[in-house]
Amino acid sequence: MSQQPREFDAVLSNSSSPKEGAVLGGLAGVKSRLNSAILEVRISALTTALNYGDAGIDLIIKSLQDVEQVQRYAIQILLHKGGAKGKQALLDYDPKLFFTTLQHWDIQTYNPQLSITHTAYSINLNCIQGNKPEKFDLTQLQTFIQSNQTTQIEALACKMWDDYWQHDTQYKDFSNVLCGASNKLANLKALFIGDGDAQETNYMKSRLLLGDSTPILKAYPNLEVLQFRGGWGLKFDKVRHENLKTLIIQTGYTLVQPQTLKDIANLDLPALEYLEIWLAESFHYPQDISTEQLAPILSGKFPNLKYLGLKSSEYSDNIATAIVNSPILEHLAVLDLSQGTLTDFGAETLLKCPTINQLHTLNISNNKLSGRQLQKLSQLNCKVIAQPQDNGERQQALN
Repeated sequence: MSQQPREFDAVLSNSSSPKEGAVLGGLAGVKSRLNSAILEVRISALTTALNYGDAGIDLIIKSLQDVEQVQRYAIQILLHKGGAKGKQALLDYDPKLFFTTLQHWDIQTYNPQLSITHTAYSINLNCIQGNKPEKFDLTQLQTFIQSNQTTQIEALACKMWDDYWQHDTQYKDFSNVLCGASNKLANLKALFIGDGDAQETNYMKSRLLLGDSTPILKAYPNLEVLQFRGGWGLKFDKVRHENLKTLIIQTGYTLVQPQTLKDIANLDLPALEYLEIWLAESFHYPQDISTEQLAPILSGKFPNLKYLGLKSSEYSDNIATAIVNSPILEHLAVLDLSQGTLTDFGAETLLKCPTINQLHTLNISNNKLSGRQLQKLSQLNCKVIAQPQDNGERQQALN
């Protein structure tokens, strides 16, 4: 491919006249701009790099190592315009990026005083006084729905705070408003519902009360991503959804009500590729019952599942044993057992299973593994994410 200047190449100049400036064309120009100390110049260069085919894609892939603002743009370009090579690079860089998640959208904070100009917004379900959330309030959501521009919305993050969301009627009221707007949000593809605290170590002990979310699945048949973050109460009836690719349930109390796991297993989700469940505290139930609740999922219930995350578990060794004795490994690309209690015993179970090597990535970070066992795991043929180990964050969060 020619690296000569083209019509889309940059003109760098200390003068307003291009004749007095230097034309930096081809890949040399793109590389120069990607090395600029100016953030905006580097971001702009990412779009220009697309015009140079695979060589340009390689430059965008290298920008995944840049600062967060540049990295975010690089991820978006590789997701939507990077083709197979771009997606493979994302899988290698961070397996989660390969799948459809909320990261596919640039989510803006909704301001009722401004027009809707983006396709993804975050909405508060508590009224805000100063910088602090106050009582449960659906006003902002209702105002948002009334806008004439809602048909362009593809992603919505509905955030609430647990101190003001602890009654069954509140979640039901929220669900009724959201489901009643399904005609106006006909293009909705991604939905987040849950605790507005972005700190993982905080929402792991969230007291946020969720509820029956079957009506939401029924009202939004085009949903591809559904993510919950909360304490307990999440329910589903047995229902089929043709398009859901990603289901994420982040909670510190999933197993306080093991019915939640049964409900997930009863869902009919033929398109599901990504399933992440934070299992967390199981102090009310024996460990063998907990792994028993996972059996339908591990049996291959979801035929297209490529990413399985069973995170923040207090019985990770049991999960490891259950997984190696199940057929699900034959289909997975990524197995994520991070932020749990996996010991050398559980890791040895994984090491003795030849099928583990068929994975693209095994994530066993933030567990309780010895340096010796980590060295053995590093010899696997798949990518192993093992660091850090036992940094204490999980236990602090659950206390």
